[in-house]
Amino acid sequence: MKNRILFVDDEKAFLFASQKLLSRNGVEVHTAETKDEALAMIDKNEYDAVIADVRLTGVYGEEGLDILRYVKEHKPQTRVILITGYGSPEIEKKAILLGADFYFEKPVSYFVLKDALKKLGINYLS
Repeated sequence: MKNRILFVDDEKAFLFASQKLLSRNGVEVHTAETKDEALAMIDKNEYDAVIADVRLTGVYGEEGLDILRYVKEHKPQTRVILITGYGSPEIEKKAILLGADFYFEKPVSYFVLKDALKKLGINYLS
């Protein structure tokens, strides 16, 4: 059975590259660019993990935290990794308190993401 990941980011190029680099035998990667699109996909599909950018819109956006809250409420078995290019100790603290499994600041390497996914039980078959 394939593991399924949802990757949420508003930067199309980053989303495309992430999908290419994280998709492997045994791992299927879906993508979403907005919070609403992500929530709809979470409702329709079962994901082993969601990787979401904290800020999807504007300067003060924290949509990734909203996605995290939604996942924890509606799909508590789904693991969540938050990433951000605008990190702060406050955002990191909120993420951990809300139940994020991992929190990384951009730029985050794909090796780090794959290692985090492996720690969450997402298997990468070669």
